[in-house]
Formats: sequence, C-alpha cells, structure tokens
Amino acid sequence: MPLRSVFLVSSRNSPGQRAHFSIFVPSAASPTIGTSIHVVGAPMMGYELEFKRNYTPSVNEEPYEMVMIGQVDSHNIVDSSGESSMFVDHTPRDNLEVAARQVPPPRISENFMAPVNDTTNKRCQEWTMEYVHHLIARGLLGEEATQIVQSKRDSPTHGIGLKPVV
Repeated sequence: MPLRSVFLVSSRNSPGQRAHFSIFVPSAASPTIGTSIHVVGAPMMGYELEFKRNYTPSVNEEPYEMVMIGQVDSHNIVDSSGESSMFVDHTPRDNLEVAARQVPPPRISENFMAPVNDTTNKRCQEWTMEYVHHLIARGLLGEEATQIVQSKRDSPTHGIGLKPVV
C-alpha cells in the first residue's frame, strides 16, 4: 500500500498565546485539502474531539506552521467524498480517527491559571502528544513523530496567567 504524509499544524493568534495543535491528513486527490484532527475548547470549559473534513489549512486567518511528522499506510485513511465544502464531524471514519477517539480530550481544568502539565492541566498540545504516542503504540506512525511534535510545543507557562494591561 502507498504511504500518506501526516502533518502537525501549529497556529496562534499572537506571540503571547499558546499555539493550537492539530493533525492534518491531506486528501490523496488534492494535498491542499484534507482532514484536520484536533480538540477544541478551553481550559475552563473542557475540550471535545472534532474532525474538520475538506479542510484547507491555508484559509486560516491566523499564521500557521505545517510540518510533516511521518507517513501512514494509506489503508488507514478514508478521504471525504461527495462533499465539497468544509464541515465538522465527530464520528471517526478511519483508523487514525478511531485512534483519536481512544484518547480522551482534556477535561475542565481545576486551575486554568496554573502552568500546563501532561497529567492534570492539559490543553490541545498535551492531547496531541498523547494522540501521537497512541498512534505510535498502535504501529500507525513512526517514533520520529514524538520528537517533531515535542519540538513545537510551548513552554508550560507560555500564555498562562493574567498579563498587566499597559
């Protein structure tokens, strides 16, 4: 089976904000369109898993960076078909998405002003790391993905806490 590239997309509205992470799987027919796998929400509300289908990263209003984290056997990916515009879905369609469903989204944070950590105060970056580890454990993605995603993470205190207004 042919291999398909998988990307980490990192975006942020401002330098003082934590980056939002998502995993992007380009369509076989058009590499600029595909599926975004990520959690959305906020520390004070909790997060939920969503799949953006027929998604084009370049339509983001905020600056973003996209870096390949590995390749996956194409039989593990199902492209959206029949739909032409972007839409949000919560039902997994392929092995990558089923694996995403097996990683619980971050819950409401008891202290969202505290530094981020990988156990109790999680956000989308921590969920993405867990998801990548899960893909590796299931043999869907290579070990190199861990170092790539880790290298893009913000420090635990970046974007956390109140800032003085000038």
